[in-house]
Amino acid sequence: MPKIDFLPDNKIYESEQGETILRTAARNGIPHVNACGGEGKCTTCRLLILEGIENCSPETETELSLKSKVHTTEEFRLACQTTVTGDIVVRRLVLNKEDIASVSQAGVSGRLGETKKIAILFSDIRGFTPFSEKLTPYDVVFILNRYFNRMVRVVEENHGTVDNYIGDGMVAIFGLNNEEHPVQHAVKSALDMCAEMDDMKPYLKTMYGQDFDIGVGIHWGEAVVGDIGAGRSKRLTAIGDAMNFASRVESANKQFQSRVLISEETHNEIQETLVIKDFMRTNLPGIEGRVTLYEIEDIDFSSDEEKDNERIEEDVLWTKCSEIETFEENKQQVFKIKREDILIVNIDDYFFALNDKCPHAYLSLEGSDIDVQNETIACRWHKSAFCYKTGEVREWMKISNFQKMLGKVGLNAEAQEIAKMEKIPVDVYRTKIQDGFIWVGMESE
Repeated sequence: MPKIDFLPDNKIYESEQGETILRTAARNGIPHVNACGGEGKCTTCRLLILEGIENCSPETETELSLKSKVHTTEEFRLACQTTVTGDIVVRRLVLNKEDIASVSQAGVSGRLGETKKIAILFSDIRGFTPFSEKLTPYDVVFILNRYFNRMVRVVEENHGTVDNYIGDGMVAIFGLNNEEHPVQHAVKSALDMCAEMDDMKPYLKTMYGQDFDIGVGIHWGEAVVGDIGAGRSKRLTAIGDAMNFASRVESANKQFQSRVLISEETHNEIQETLVIKDFMRTNLPGIEGRVTLYEIEDIDFSSDEEKDNERIEEDVLWTKCSEIETFEENKQQVFKIKREDILIVNIDDYFFALNDKCPHAYLSLEGSDIDVQNETIACRWHKSAFCYKTGEVREWMKISNFQKMLGKVGLNAEAQEIAKMEKIPVDVYRTKIQDGFIWVGMESE
C-alpha cells in the first residue's frame, strides 16, 4: 500500500485503496483542519505535496471549483478530495498558533461547523428614521427596547433563535438546533410579529403622534452553522449565501409595499399550509437571475400543543383557555387565539369573551369597568361602553352633555371629532365550560 509521510509531524502511515488523505490522517490521529467536515465545501484542509505529486489522483470538479477561489499552485491539494496511488510527502498547512488552537478545540476531525438547512428571518422597521429624528436618544432607545421585547418573545415562542440585531433590524434563525417545523414556525413568527406591530401602533400614536411599520423576509436554504467568535463572545450562528438572500427578500418589501415576503424555496417547502396574498417575479441586488417572491397573508399551522387545545364542532373552532379556578382572583384575562387578543371576563360566574382591542383606538379593554346592571364594559381609556353580551356600542367616547352641545354649534373640536367617528361595535365570541376549563368559540373559515 502507498505511504504518506505527514510533515511537520514526521509520521508515516499507509493509505488504503481509495482512501482520501484526510481520511488517512483522521484514522491515524493526525490533527488536520477541515472546517466543513471533509464535505468539499471549504479549502481549510489544503496541504502541500512536497514529493510524489504524480502519485495523486486528478483534481475533481469540486476541488477545481474551490481552488479557483483562493491563491494556490499545482502542488496545493485538498486532503478531502485527493487519493494516492504511490508514496507521497505532504505538509499540512498549520501556519500559526491560531490554526493549532482551532484544531485542538475541534478535536481530531477539525470540523468547525456543519452545513444544514435552516429558515432565516430578516425584519426591519419601515419609516423609523423620520419617526425618530425629532425624538431624544433616550426616547429612541426606550421605543426600540419595547419593540424588540415584543419581537424577540414572538420568535422564541415559535422556537426560533435571535441571531443578531442590525440597527433597528433583527435576524432570527429557525432550525438552528434541529427544532421541528422550522419553516412553518418562521412564517408564523413573521405574521405574529406583524400582529404585535399593529398592537403597538396605537401606543405610538398616543405617545408620539405617529407610528411605524415593519417588513419581514424569509428564506429556506443551506448555511454553515458553527461557533463564531472567541471567549465569552463566542456564539452559535450561521454563515452563507442563504443569509444574504434572506436579507434581499426582506428589502423587497419596500419595492412591493408588502409586509411579509418569502422566497420560492420557502414557499415550495410548506405551500400547502400557506394563504398567498400575491406573488411577483423580480431581480434582487447581488442575486443572479429573476426570482419569485410570495406575499403571505396567513398560515394554517398549529403546534402539537395548540392542536391538543383546539377542536372544531359545527364549523366553530373551540380553543381551551384556562381553568375556571384561575378566574376567582383574576376575573379579567387575555388569551392569544389565532393572533387575536381575546378578553374573557367573569361576571357573577358567567363568562363572556370579547376582542381585547377597543375599536376606537385599539387599546386593551383589560381592566375596564363592568356595569352589571346595564351589561356593559367601559373602556378605561376613553370610556366607550359596549354590551359585553352583544358587542353593541352603548356610549362612544363619553363626554359631557355640555361638551356635546358645544360640539353641535362648532365650539368644541373634540366633540365634533367624536361625532364624526364611526361607532364600531366590539367583536364578541362564544364561551363554554368543559372539563373544568373555559373554551372560546370562533367561526372557522
